[in-house]
Amino acid sequence: MTITDLQIEEQLNQLLELHPKRIDLSLDRIQSLLTKLENPQNKIKNIIHIAGTNGKFSTLKFIQVILQAMNKVTNAYISPHLVRFNERFELGTNTISNEDLSLLLNEVKDVNNDKPITFFEITSACFFLAAARNIADYTLLEVGLGGRLDSSNVMLPRISVISSISNDHNDFLGDTIEKIAFEKAGIIKPNVPVIIGRQPFSDALEVLVEQASQLDAPTFIYKKNWNIELKNNKICYSDNNNEILLEPLKIHGDFQIYNLGLAIASITQIEAAKVDTALKKNSHLDLILPGRVQHIKDGKYLDMLSVDNELFLDGSHNTDAAFQLNKTLQNLTDKKDLIIILGMINTKDPESYIEQFDNIKEIKTITIPNEESTIPAGTLSTKLKDTGINVSPADSLDTAIESIRKEHPTARVLICGSLYLAGQVLKNN
Repeated sequence: MTITDLQIEEQLNQLLELHPKRIDLSLDRIQSLLTKLENPQNKIKNIIHIAGTNGKFSTLKFIQVILQAMNKVTNAYISPHLVRFNERFELGTNTISNEDLSLLLNEVKDVNNDKPITFFEITSACFFLAAARNIADYTLLEVGLGGRLDSSNVMLPRISVISSISNDHNDFLGDTIEKIAFEKAGIIKPNVPVIIGRQPFSDALEVLVEQASQLDAPTFIYKKNWNIELKNNKICYSDNNNEILLEPLKIHGDFQIYNLGLAIASITQIEAAKVDTALKKNSHLDLILPGRVQHIKDGKYLDMLSVDNELFLDGSHNTDAAFQLNKTLQNLTDKKDLIIILGMINTKDPESYIEQFDNIKEIKTITIPNEESTIPAGTLSTKLKDTGINVSPADSLDTAIESIRKEHPTARVLICGSLYLAGQVLKNN
């Protein structure tokens, strides 16, 4: 029997009704459900648990392609998805099919028996069950929110990995970088190695190191135990046991070098003897990261623009990510006016986000389609009125693009501010 995307969406909507809040950080409910499912999370070997504010997904994908270059089978749990929910469950080299996902959702829903549980908790339980049944050499788990009370934090990993930490989700994780880092550090387990990536805030690094010390978790830290940098148009990764030269990345964003470095550093802690050989296959060069400084080179939205326009898409939504995105745009060799199409949800800080960019010619604000937490386009424009940038609301993404084609036919266009928006763009392009 063929299961459609609409049927999957209907099943997922039923799960949303099991708890009055989308986010209610706790481990009690999922642990209770997992017990009823006979604790599938404990049957999964070699879990790599990845937390952080920025770079979690990219680090996971770099780890994945390097392990696959070693002929290792990987499962992966990714959050959030961009276009289809199925993207969250990668089993081997495939995303889960609608048919398998439908059966899984029904099975876990029946076992839960209408007990209160959040959407992320019950779908995380679904992934653990799927991963336990689909044996892999390694299972990669991306934290959804925070770490300490995240639904993924119910197992003992082989290693813990923490990418860049910055201010985001302050309403759930705390109003200081130290509080946010403490929540991220919650994935650190006693005596389990933790690999720490580049940290833009020294206070965050101090918290991570202190938590690791208290738990006797060995640390492997960027700039202390390992490093990655560009030298003579080559990427150079180094640690006490390795010095590896790599071809430069094809994807946009110098910051992706740090995520690649974190991935390599992580793998050296579990497959040290094979890292160099695997990297020589250059599989990292073919990695595609949708919605991460993605140059849109075809499709509906590019066709709506002038032939001299460029179109980029990025799901960044916090200040550090915006800072790195701006650096990437400034380093592009072809200099063009920058027009931003901005959509954000109401837990974000649009003023601080936009302040990270240089030389914005104009901002068009839009309401993110089909997202109940979106900031309305008019409200978003009002929030940005003191930036000194020409900003105006548009009725839709299509309207914004059409006006840019007429008013700025040679500009570089950046759609940004939300992964939800990035997903809508990719879905409809």
